[in-house]
Amino acid sequence: MRCSTLLSFAIFSLGGAAALLGEQKVCTVAASGTNKTDDAPAIRSALSKCNNGGRIIFEPTTYYVNSVLNITGLEDVDIDINGKLLVGPVFWSTDIPYWLNHSLPYGYQNQSTAFMLSGNNVRLNGHGVGNLDGNGDYWYQWIKKQPNTSNYPGRPHQITLNGLTNSVIRGLSFFRSQMWTMSIIHSHNNVLEDILVNNTGNVVSSSNTDGANTLFSSNITFSNWTIHNGDDSIALKANSTNISIRDSKLYNGLGIAIGSIGQYKNQFETIENLRVENVQFFNTLHALYMKTWTADQNGYPPNGGGGGLGYAEDMHLKNLTVSGLRGAAFSISQCTRFSGAPGVGNCTNSRFQIRDVEIDGMVGTTKSKRVVSLQCSAEAPCTDITLENIDVKLTNGSVAGDYLCGNVVDSKGWECTGKVCESGSATGEC
Repeated sequence: MRCSTLLSFAIFSLGGAAALLGEQKVCTVAASGTNKTDDAPAIRSALSKCNNGGRIIFEPTTYYVNSVLNITGLEDVDIDINGKLLVGPVFWSTDIPYWLNHSLPYGYQNQSTAFMLSGNNVRLNGHGVGNLDGNGDYWYQWIKKQPNTSNYPGRPHQITLNGLTNSVIRGLSFFRSQMWTMSIIHSHNNVLEDILVNNTGNVVSSSNTDGANTLFSSNITFSNWTIHNGDDSIALKANSTNISIRDSKLYNGLGIAIGSIGQYKNQFETIENLRVENVQFFNTLHALYMKTWTADQNGYPPNGGGGGLGYAEDMHLKNLTVSGLRGAAFSISQCTRFSGAPGVGNCTNSRFQIRDVEIDGMVGTTKSKRVVSLQCSAEAPCTDITLENIDVKLTNGSVAGDYLCGNVVDSKGWECTGKVCESGSATGEC
């Protein structure tokens, strides 16, 4: 690692005077140049030495990360990822047993991560070329051979923003994440923009390769994201508030997800104030779908649960464009069960309520006749569901005309045309 200083000037208003901030310490992370050497210690050292007002520079080369990164307590730092760095087939080690035993728990659903990042006023910039490669091809082939292919213990997320506040992450690409790409928990007032996620496997693809998930977080803006994956594109989970998704393109996954939620028995959780605008969906299963667990608890997270309480409300989406949807454009299933699979149980007893959802402007094509498929709870019916300016056609040019629903009250701008299927679902409909 090389350290130097850089003159940094900033003007700010303080009684009408201009202030000079002074010299900024700069740390350049030296790469080992070989996958036999773990670059994680050098990364940790640079971030520590140039914390509190400094700048950390990654050079245009490959850094080999063979151990977990737990970066906490950052304050007022610039992190520049220049050129094609943190890339290649061995960014994250191929040592799967190591990661299963050492990935970092982050306190929800018994899940874990390879890279924990927290702090305040962090400015992480990939300048359109920096990227992280999760070495997912090894994981995707390995997980298909396991009896549990969903939420396998220790299978890490690529990066977790845990307690990150007042920060901006921009211009980065994420390739072949081990599992979820980005989990955002206990984080507030962050902008995540100009981000590419591509979790398409070179050999096989995998489920649980979500683009991003928010939990216990607020005031998070996703702007100009492009996501290629096989699961939730972006998902809002427990206690996500004031989330904005705009000017983004989503490919081949399940679409924007609310949930799953209601997984923890008797625990009250909410999702509030989602704004989605100018988002395009290409060959996704849905544009928007919502999934809650039933009131019956079966097992424990991550693959079991149920019996949770709460509500999701104030969700407004406008100017959506869809191309070749594979299922209902807008779907609700309140019948997530143990292991996320169909089975016996009550699909209408969830105590988690969905209300105040508006979609204003959705145009494009679909392979499904179902515009909506809303399987809501009889215990807490869905209320105030508004659909306006919907123009979705089948690929043969005919209008998609099925609006299926159950336990929906106070709908606006549309009428139910038939009964919805009631069956266990992990992906939004039967």
